[in-house]
Amino acid sequence: MHILIAEDDTVTRRMLQKTLEQWGHEVVATDSGTEAWKAFQKNNFRLLITDWVMPGLDGLELCQKARAYAGELGRPVYVILLTSRGSVQDLAAGLNAGADDFIAKPFSQEELHARVHSGERIVSLQQQLIGAREEMERLALTDSLTNLFNRRALIETMRKDEDRMRREGKPIGLVMGDIDNFKLINDTYGHQTGDRILKMVSECLLASIRTGDHAGRWGGEEFVLVLPGADIIQCAEIAERCRALLESQRVTLPGGEVLKVTASFGAASTEGAQRTNIMSLVQQADKAMYWAKNAGRNRVKIYVASADTSFRQAC
Repeated sequence: MHILIAEDDTVTRRMLQKTLEQWGHEVVATDSGTEAWKAFQKNNFRLLITDWVMPGLDGLELCQKARAYAGELGRPVYVILLTSRGSVQDLAAGLNAGADDFIAKPFSQEELHARVHSGERIVSLQQQLIGAREEMERLALTDSLTNLFNRRALIETMRKDEDRMRREGKPIGLVMGDIDNFKLINDTYGHQTGDRILKMVSECLLASIRTGDHAGRWGGEEFVLVLPGADIIQCAEIAERCRALLESQRVTLPGGEVLKVTASFGAASTEGAQRTNIMSLVQQADKAMYWAKNAGRNRVKIYVASADTSFRQAC
């Protein structure tokens, strides 16, 4: 474990460091609370052992700062106060400052080992809980089949990127894509083949977008690309790159039959003073995508307001 020591007494500090290093821990020893605080901000320490009484930043102040800082970063830290104080009031003050445990001076190696081992176990459990929470959050925003963003995550991403692009005075583009004749493929070859195609399409989209762009599954066989900073021409170029890459792929079925898969894409972008909101942009990209469907599929269409007189037809 990565351990930080704050102890102004030279003998105690060296004894602590030597003992902990002999037990296999990685140790940084400082001679004041101020130096310990500087070190804590630069390294990912899991355990802090601090003297209570030190010049400058004392143990309670260091404990409070370390606890708050670790909390902001969402990382676990276990704090042990090293002290000769043992009254109920002192112990309560230490716990209120964020300490997890105490070691009385002068300490024994047996007690130190037990306290550090307890801290190591608790930090490990906290890390597991953090990992489990992060995984749950990831799953809540991820399409389970393609591992792309799901609709909820896409909407959150679109709104954040739109706010950022608006502040920076830049456009934001969207591309809506829909796999051609996907229902027929599912009905003819089964959902397992359909799932293979959905995964293949997601891989083509990820391979075609730029760094900083986002790809997600809008629902069913529909996908959305979020393109911060992209004007309508750039949107069309990225959509065409996706379309061409997908058209070049082949899916070989167990019986040897080879399927060619295509998709239709619609592109839209917010530009100029009269910027539309992000959900209206989704509708524009969706309409352009259906123009591509109605024009024969396997192509890219861009949204042009003056051409918006058509109606949506089922494919």
